[in-house]
Amino acid sequence: MLAGLLAVSALSVWNSSRAAREMARMGIERPLEFYFFAMASVMGVVFAAFISLFLSAELADGAVRNKLIVGHSRASVYLADYLVCLGACLAFVAAWFLGGLTGLLCIGPFSMSPGEVLVYLLIAAGFTASFAALFVLISLLCDNKALTVILSLALWLGLVLLAGAFYDRLHEPEMSGGVMYQNGAFQEVAPQPNPLYLAGLARTVCQCLLEFLPTGQAQLVYGVEVQAPVRQLAFSLLFTGVALWTGIKLFKKKKSDKRLL
Repeated sequence: MLAGLLAVSALSVWNSSRAAREMARMGIERPLEFYFFAMASVMGVVFAAFISLFLSAELADGAVRNKLIVGHSRASVYLADYLVCLGACLAFVAAWFLGGLTGLLCIGPFSMSPGEVLVYLLIAAGFTASFAALFVLISLLCDNKALTVILSLALWLGLVLLAGAFYDRLHEPEMSGGVMYQNGAFQEVAPQPNPLYLAGLARTVCQCLLEFLPTGQAQLVYGVEVQAPVRQLAFSLLFTGVALWTGIKLFKKKKSDKRLL
């Protein structure tokens, strides 16, 4: 998976370089970051596939059962599996970044400062930790390997759609207008208030929900639209903590079967 992700990331940036050159010829400059972070939106499916397959194998092969037999607590087993999965997912993120660095040769340098690039990398690590906590919760509570994979991928897709809904509402223009065809001619329509535009408390709540979801953070990284990095990192910490706490509580109450005492 590491080799494949490295190759896909490099190929994605290389393909994007042709579009960047075409836009440059039209006078539109698109620096490297608009292509470098493009894979952020699909990293969740990589995490879901790996964690569900890896932990399902741990359960099926009796590795989790053996850890409990020799005296490890369920909480320590759960956290150990989470740390292993988190380490693997961060390795996938590193492969994505290394592959994307080929863009320095075919597109050019970042327009961001090194500090801003580092902030985006930290946010990527944050939503990676959140994704890992979420998929470990599903994988260690579900005994059926095929069902675990399906649930993990379905949850990722559902969160992508939910984040997309929040993102679209936040990008509704405050005023709507334009041109309409009437009486055989195009006529300009005077701008009017857009009923879908969010303002005030509703906008703040929608923005916080978008930033709380790991898929929402991935969407903002993908679009290079991070505006409150400290808040997003805090939300990642909160999401990860809640998912781990919930998973440990449920794992302690999980009934025994032939693979888990």
